[in-house]
Amino acid sequence: MKDDFYSLYCEAVEENERLKKENKSLKIQVVSLTRRVRYLEDTQDQIIESKVNKAVDKITAAFEDKVFSLEKQVCSLKSILNNDGTNSGIPTSKTPIQKQKRIPNFRAPSDKKKGGQPNHKKHKLERFDDSEITDTVDHAVDVCPECGAVMEHRGNMRTKDELDFQIIVKKIRHRFINSFCPACGYESKAEIPNHLKEENQYGRGVQATALSLLNEGCVSMKRTQEFITGISHGEIETSAGYIAKLQKRLYEQLERFDEELKKEIIKLDIVHWDDTVIMINKNRGCLRFYGNDKLAYYASHEKKDKAGLDEDRILNSLDAEKKVVHDHNIVNYNEEYEFMNVECCVHLLRDLKKVVDNLGHEWPKKMINLLLEENTKRNEGEAVFPEYVGMIYDECVIEGIMENDSDEDKFYAKEEKALLKRLEKYKENYLMWTYNEDIPFSNNVSERSLRSTKTKMKVSGQFQNIQNARYYARIKSYIETGKRHGMNSIKLIEGALKGEYITIGQMKEHDNLY
Repeated sequence: MKDDFYSLYCEAVEENERLKKENKSLKIQVVSLTRRVRYLEDTQDQIIESKVNKAVDKITAAFEDKVFSLEKQVCSLKSILNNDGTNSGIPTSKTPIQKQKRIPNFRAPSDKKKGGQPNHKKHKLERFDDSEITDTVDHAVDVCPECGAVMEHRGNMRTKDELDFQIIVKKIRHRFINSFCPACGYESKAEIPNHLKEENQYGRGVQATALSLLNEGCVSMKRTQEFITGISHGEIETSAGYIAKLQKRLYEQLERFDEELKKEIIKLDIVHWDDTVIMINKNRGCLRFYGNDKLAYYASHEKKDKAGLDEDRILNSLDAEKKVVHDHNIVNYNEEYEFMNVECCVHLLRDLKKVVDNLGHEWPKKMINLLLEENTKRNEGEAVFPEYVGMIYDECVIEGIMENDSDEDKFYAKEEKALLKRLEKYKENYLMWTYNEDIPFSNNVSERSLRSTKTKMKVSGQFQNIQNARYYARIKSYIETGKRHGMNSIKLIEGALKGEYITIGQMKEHDNLY
């Protein structure tokens, strides 16, 4: 019994000790929790404020990114609206109706009115000599407007001259007569030329007019038919198939001229070249121009690539002494080509103008003024100092890099940076005209040479196939080269249709006569 009581006592003591420890632990936890509660009560507002601030900052950052993106988009759209002929390749004809047309040149505007200026000599038709008069038309009042009596015509009169023309349709019958020699009895038949093989055919005047309208006048085949029918008062009605056949025939007649022209261009010291997009059966093709202000060679290709350039056999035939003017065509810097590259500064002016329009930076304005002023000096016969031009050029590039770094997040800054890198890399090519007065400031010869083809694409739409595009290119080469030597396209075509195309030597002789 005693032992049982003692055992219970010991257990109670142990339990008491355990409870004391547990009580102490709980007191510590209570104190800790009390402190935690007090801390939370003290920092609750700060925690809520911090979490709210983080959420607000996150939303604000997303909103700012969205605003920045939209601002760039607005600037991009505004840039597109600001594009015109002065800062891009957009032609003046595509200017929106509500926008004032900008003529794509960098001439300084003046307050003078359009047309002839004061003291400008007026040019008009000269009065005909009596021996030149072919027709006379009398105009008189036959009945008196007052009383109705018959009027008597007096000898005095006033005269007015009129210059006009009239299309006369000729229906020519060629007779090939059989001949007989009474001395020896030999019989002969007059030979029929190739262009009169059919029983009835159109003459060379009709053929040359149709081909001139099609290739020089940028007129479609259908309208060419309508025009010829109209001027002949319905007596000559050609078909589209016939005109297409004429195109092929003339192309074949000009094969030797094509090779002759190509050789002449390879001999040039300075060659201009450029290309433009043409549509071939709903696909984008390419028409290239090579030449200068006297020679014009055109070539059509299905693709705009180096393979086409090599196929033309012009650029890859030029030696290291030759110079090629172009609009920053990177393919020209290929290691396979030996010639020197000359960059067009008018295209550079356009790129600089676009930087001014989009970013408003000062360095492109300074560069534009430099190029225009120095080119004006050269045109007026004043000396141009390459070292000075090069020094200001470098200053502009350095200032441009600094301005670009400060506005690198703005719209068009990326394009500006690319332009600055180009100016650094191709400085010698852009300023070559300052060292040699024979080197042109621009590639406008190529621009003008391709302008009519762009018009043809607007009018006629496209070529049916690549072969038709090649017909056009070769015929245009012949006509355009002849025109640059003062020759008439109709006469050029008539000669070629006879199989007697006008050679480049003959064109030069004609040019020297006038």
